[in-house]
Amino acid sequence: MSIGAPPSEAVQFGRGARSFILLILSQGRSYGYQIRQRLQDDFYYQRAADPGALYRLLRDMEAAGFIASTWDIAETGPARRYYELTDAGREELKLSADRLRRQAKRIDRFLEVYEAVAK
Repeated sequence: MSIGAPPSEAVQFGRGARSFILLILSQGRSYGYQIRQRLQDDFYYQRAADPGALYRLLRDMEAAGFIASTWDIAETGPARRYYELTDAGREELKLSADRLRRQAKRIDRFLEVYEAVAK
């Protein structure tokens, strides 16, 4: 990565993916494949199809203190790394929701003005 390049999250997922992952984990702990499926199925996040990018983002979020992970070794099947929200992650989720509310207002206003001039 060159100096001044955006973080891997921005390159791979766009700026909002972290917020959606925090929201998913606010509903309970989950492992990577489940998070990926929720991003795709519930939030139409097609870039989540790249599992390598998702796991890099999860590692970045863990390093930032927003999530924590533990390994769960099932009696059958492979071991899974489960992720859960930390207190810092809950605070970041709240900040993200506030940012998205402001953005939604700007988008609503844009569409109002656009509809007025597009007639």
